[in-house]
Amino acid sequence: MKILRALCLLGAFVAVWPVPYASAQDVPVGASLRQENGFLRIQAKGREVRLESLIVRPEGVTGPLPLAIITHGRSSSSLSMGDLRAARYATLARDLARRGWLAAVVMRRGAGQSDGPLPSLTSCPSPDIAGAFGDDADDIEGALRALQARPDVDGQRVILLGESAGGATALALMRRKPAGLRGIVNVAGGLNLEACTERGQDALVAAMSAWQGPDAAPQLWIYARNDELFPPALVARMRKAALDAGADVRFIDLPELKPRGHMAFLHGQARHLWLREMDASLRAWDLPTIPRDRGRSFHAKLGLSTRLDVFERYFSGPGERAMALSRSKKQFRYWFGTTDLERAKANALRDCGVLATDCVIAFENDRFMLE
Repeated sequence: MKILRALCLLGAFVAVWPVPYASAQDVPVGASLRQENGFLRIQAKGREVRLESLIVRPEGVTGPLPLAIITHGRSSSSLSMGDLRAARYATLARDLARRGWLAAVVMRRGAGQSDGPLPSLTSCPSPDIAGAFGDDADDIEGALRALQARPDVDGQRVILLGESAGGATALALMRRKPAGLRGIVNVAGGLNLEACTERGQDALVAAMSAWQGPDAAPQLWIYARNDELFPPALVARMRKAALDAGADVRFIDLPELKPRGHMAFLHGQARHLWLREMDASLRAWDLPTIPRDRGRSFHAKLGLSTRLDVFERYFSGPGERAMALSRSKKQFRYWFGTTDLERAKANALRDCGVLATDCVIAFENDRFMLE
């Protein structure tokens, strides 16, 4: 914690010196990742508040990195929110770090090890969802300022990624136009009021309009067709309200997910789909991500002639990844989504071994192993 705080204090001084900005090409392919577990100190309601955080960044970068802040959903129960930990989102933070970002998971007040209390939800019979996220937005705004003070952060290139109520928090903060915000990734975002479903849905639609504007940051919205909290008809109303208010929203309709559609943020199959869509949006926003030609160039380098689209998907896959290759058969198999690289390698070799006897590991995550 002391080291992290010192970095934040030093950031105001270091930032005045001319430092080259990092681009996607500045991050070495297959770079190792460094993880920091600790707290961010922010000011909220006139007092210092500690927010649990987990930060992952690639090593070997010559300049400041763009910043991706990841924030969670919420429950009405303070007990269940206390059980959350930033480590739950570590694999997603690693996915962002491999794309050239300093990724910071931030637990808002009342969640995990962060100071409390848990902010109150809006209530029936007159819900005001647009106004209900002030405290949550304060937390992420405070975290943003603390992280922008770090010398290894490019504070002018920031994205927010939010799950469920975290998505709504990101949109609420977007309306304040924080410096450096370049995009929002809203996955299953919103707030569900079980005690007054219809009025709650109307309030959510109104919030989606209130948070927008013609100068709002561009957004990627991702919802599953079987989201039990935000079904397609409601999402269509939310999207229409945002677009009518002048928003720049790209919408992705995920297929049905098992067991629950609302869990798209960390769901392995869903993340494999929406990370690719995020890559496309990041390119459109002129922000770092996987180079468009990475898969194609390696496909040609290995002398493969078929299944280019399948090969390309490997590089956007979530979690720890490995690819096994048979040069004699010109075939490959890969595994992704594990928390253990050795397991991904073993599974890739096992599946490739069904096809040929000369299978070797070609990639460990993004690191090419055959040179």
